[in-house]
Amino acid sequence: MIRWKPVLALAGTRWAVSRLRGGHEPRPRRRPGVVPWAVAGAAVGLTAAAVSRNRTTLLTGRVVLVTGGSRGLGLQMAREFGSRGASVVVCARDRDELDRAVADLVRRGVTAHGVRCDVRDAGQAERMVEEAAARFGRLDIVVNNAGIIQVGPQSVLTEDHFRDAMETMFWAPLHISRAALGPLERTGGRLVTITSIGGHLSVPHLLPYSCAKFAEVALSEGLGAEVAGRGVKVTTVVPGLMRTGSHKAAVFTGDPEREYSWFSLGAGLPLVSVSGERAAARIAEATARGRSHLVLTPLARAVIVARGLSPALVQRAMGIMARLLPAPPEHVEERPGREADHGLVNQALKAPTALNERATRRLNQKRE
Repeated sequence: MIRWKPVLALAGTRWAVSRLRGGHEPRPRRRPGVVPWAVAGAAVGLTAAAVSRNRTTLLTGRVVLVTGGSRGLGLQMAREFGSRGASVVVCARDRDELDRAVADLVRRGVTAHGVRCDVRDAGQAERMVEEAAARFGRLDIVVNNAGIIQVGPQSVLTEDHFRDAMETMFWAPLHISRAALGPLERTGGRLVTITSIGGHLSVPHLLPYSCAKFAEVALSEGLGAEVAGRGVKVTTVVPGLMRTGSHKAAVFTGDPEREYSWFSLGAGLPLVSVSGERAAARIAEATARGRSHLVLTPLARAVIVARGLSPALVQRAMGIMARLLPAPPEHVEERPGREADHGLVNQALKAPTALNERATRRLNQKRE
């Protein structure tokens, strides 16, 4: 998609210079220099670009389905789409969590409907799409967001960990996308896939996640190419680190407390992560405008560029990182993040990661 910011800035500059050079030639002693006119023109262009970038595109009358929409980024996206006028359908496995999410959306004035569904089950996933379309009579946007995070050295993870990741973040999006193409084709709709920087860089101790996300990136980009002729637009979203409270729902295997320490720190630092609210707003706007790709953070962009330019160097960096992460323990344990955040180190880390801790409460990540 065209990046309008530099285009508008250049156009403004060219206009200013043409104003200087065109028309009647002013007296030499009154003639301003080219630089002031160029600066003024660039300012006009940049201002226009900023206004365009901050524009909120409404989605009144549209129907949006968000998988994994009961908490975290999924819930915030549901709020964002709803605030733009869309009716929202969210799905989740946990009934209590789903009910809290729907109640939250309704309190905010969003027309919302919840579907209890295990997206790993192809039959349930297809019925969910049918229910979403039938509930409001149409389906305009489908967001494949459901995911799981499993953290630990590969030597302590089983094939079941890999299988669960693939079923949730590859097979489920495949089944849902195929089921949704018919309804989306009828409305000229949009299919959105929330992938990850983990789909471009395989991070140590996140191997099942990265394997599934690499496959999901390929699925989203391949579908985008194949269904373009059917009037369905596909948006591939590549988030970097986000403050959505996901560290509480992640599952830590090996030495849970030590694995939780590095993961929660990386996910929650303000300078390298983006808030869930900011991420959701950008995703909703990119979806409304029909963008094909969205990379959310400067760090994620830098990683993609670095891997493209020097994959061997990046691989060596990942090797160094792996050596710094916790070694496989003699006695393997497995706990979710909300049960692994104990110990002096993790208590001390609550200060630098305070924004992510607050996101846990805002985004329904804390079990009641």
